[in-house]
Amino acid sequence: MFLKRSLMKIPLLGWGMKAADFVPVDRAGKLESARESVLAASRLIASGVPITTFVEGTRSRDGRMKSFKKGPFFLAMETGAPVVPVSIWGTDSLMPVGSMKVIPGLAHVRFHEPLWPKDFETREALMAATRASIASALPGWMTDQSDRSSTPTT
Repeated sequence: MFLKRSLMKIPLLGWGMKAADFVPVDRAGKLESARESVLAASRLIASGVPITTFVEGTRSRDGRMKSFKKGPFFLAMETGAPVVPVSIWGTDSLMPVGSMKVIPGLAHVRFHEPLWPKDFETREALMAATRASIASALPGWMTDQSDRSSTPTT
């Protein structure tokens, strides 16, 4: 799994993530750091280990889909590894952003058909297809980018 590099510094937990081959990513956008992360992830994929990434990079404050990070799609195009889109919704009410409190409830998770990088001419086309696949199983309010002021109804 990709994760924010600073999480690797958490005592015990960081050691466990390193032992589990989690791939640290710097959010500063430094090219050399991005290359290191892609190289580490490429080695894992080549050895048969799948990589999990949350393509938005972090949780959305309002529950709507955010723009996707390009790195995971660069990795997929470089390695040929399939992208398996996953739609997740309902978790925003189970653990609100900024809170450590977990509230019982129902989360929805849908795994979609794999998308193969070889079937796409560009990273952007793969990213757009992934976004469309994920959006296809989400409630409309999560994918509507036109009105950020409305509140979700459940």
